[in-house]
Amino acid sequence: MPVNLSSYIPTFHKNHLELIDSTLKNSGFECYLVGGSVRDLVMKKIPKEYDLTTNAEPKQVKKLFRTVIDTGIEHGTVTIVIDKVNYEVTTYRIDKDYTDGRRPGHVEFGTTLHEDLKRRDFTMNALAFDLQSEELIDDHSGLVDIENQTIRTIGNPIQRFSEDGLRPIRALRFASTLNFTIEEETKKAIHLTKHITQKISLERFQDEILKSFVGENPAKMIQLLAEENIFQIFLPTIPKDLKPNDTILNMLNQIPNDLIGFQLAFAFYSILPSLTLKELETHLRTLKFSGQNIKDTILFFDLLLKWNQIENTSSLSSYSIKKEYLALVKRHFLNRYELNRNFFEKLKPLFGDHIETMITIWNENPPLLLSDLAMNGNHLSENFPNLPKTKFGEVLNQLLDIVLQTPKENEYLRLINHTADFINKLSK
Repeated sequence: MPVNLSSYIPTFHKNHLELIDSTLKNSGFECYLVGGSVRDLVMKKIPKEYDLTTNAEPKQVKKLFRTVIDTGIEHGTVTIVIDKVNYEVTTYRIDKDYTDGRRPGHVEFGTTLHEDLKRRDFTMNALAFDLQSEELIDDHSGLVDIENQTIRTIGNPIQRFSEDGLRPIRALRFASTLNFTIEEETKKAIHLTKHITQKISLERFQDEILKSFVGENPAKMIQLLAEENIFQIFLPTIPKDLKPNDTILNMLNQIPNDLIGFQLAFAFYSILPSLTLKELETHLRTLKFSGQNIKDTILFFDLLLKWNQIENTSSLSSYSIKKEYLALVKRHFLNRYELNRNFFEKLKPLFGDHIETMITIWNENPPLLLSDLAMNGNHLSENFPNLPKTKFGEVLNQLLDIVLQTPKENEYLRLINHTADFINKLSK
């Protein structure tokens, strides 16, 4: 059995947890660290969050701590806030009367820790740890399954997945983020309970995808969703039996997780490379992704399409790199990121070794957008009062094309001369 699990808890969090633990126990209640945080500690990982369970009911917990938020009080959950850090505390409960495949019809409090652990989804998440005595409670052989890197439901997997249709998606996500294998009967149950999974909200499905993107192997999540034909539950218009492109999919694991749109673009391109941008937007909106994530994904998917249609990328001209790639990236991200070497190196999964050429060109600070021109619409009005305003866009875009090819032409007088040439051609 693992020893001294608390040694893996950073002091900052440990002090908070010991305060919660001692406050509850000094008031006559039980308290245990529970769930994913204990699993992570067993795996010698620092948990991202800490959940606790107790026999104290929410109203009793609220009397003991200064700042407590009702985050799920109907299910016995409140959040204690200490130094601006949240700690969820849930009362021991039994979930009863699942009817909609999403949540229990009602819950019963006043039960025991052992009954509470039975209601949890997977054996690896049904561990409880006493911070004071360092006793580890493992009623369902969770330690064995963690040792064997196995995901297994507590009890009958069909029954557990029928209670909550999100659990199969969570199983796939854990397989991805923990690099575990789903036990055979549990995996069969994923297929047999799709009619229950269909009942979960699109937001919950989307959230599981995003959680997988934070892990080290998001490609595995996409692979499993494709293998199990899960995408089609929520996107019924896409074909069945998707066969991901392994080369593209594996690149997904190289993308920094702060560029969610980049990750989504590779995920969709690996399974549906022939999507139009409009179809992609429809799918993303259906899955309730944020407006910013949708815009970012469309940009990167468009760049992927363009890049993979080039037969010989080594022959790319500086002009093409600026016009087709750098200009689009600058326009899209200029107000959100500092566009420097660190940013562009994040794009290496798409551009490969060509990223060095792109960085070199970028560092020369070439004019890429209309706003970079030494001339604007006001200048056109001043110098060419007879030029219809409907022609301003056409003229400025032609000027931009010239300076994309020859940056030294981006001088006011040179651009005036080029404009005069254009107007002469237009009048002929």
